[in-house]
Amino acid sequence: MADRKNVEIATKLNESRAELMAFFDGLAEEEWDTAVYHEESTWTITDILRHLVDAERGMMGMIVQWQRGKDPVPPDFDLARWNNRVVQKAAEKTPDELIAEFRQNRINLLSFIDTLHDEDWSKQGRHGSLRIMSIEEVCRLIADHELDHLRVMKEALGTA
Repeated sequence: MADRKNVEIATKLNESRAELMAFFDGLAEEEWDTAVYHEESTWTITDILRHLVDAERGMMGMIVQWQRGKDPVPPDFDLARWNNRVVQKAAEKTPDELIAEFRQNRINLLSFIDTLHDEDWSKQGRHGSLRIMSIEEVCRLIADHELDHLRVMKEALGTA
């Protein structure tokens, strides 16, 4: 029988992903190039998808390590540099390729969540933000992170 917390968090992740996928599915081809962030570099909607693909993959890898008692993020980790580098490295990937990876990442995360026991949710480690977080907090963060970026993308398109 599935643990209540596993179901609760999987539901939250499924809901945030459904909203985000509805947004991506509704984009016209030219909207993928809409500029969203203008900080050190300009990120388009496609760049945000590149970032989200890597962020989920990275956070899942991190929490898998925490479950095993390891803490892979060094205390001097530079999240902004990492994020910019990842977006640059994935620059050749198309939205369709990224969406396929995005879907697979979620399948992998939900499969991992299915393996968690009550005592696993409170296991902690250093997140890329350098905050000490629990597996539960990171799983919730993944969903919130998607919704935060969704809000900003909608604002950039004027559909918020």
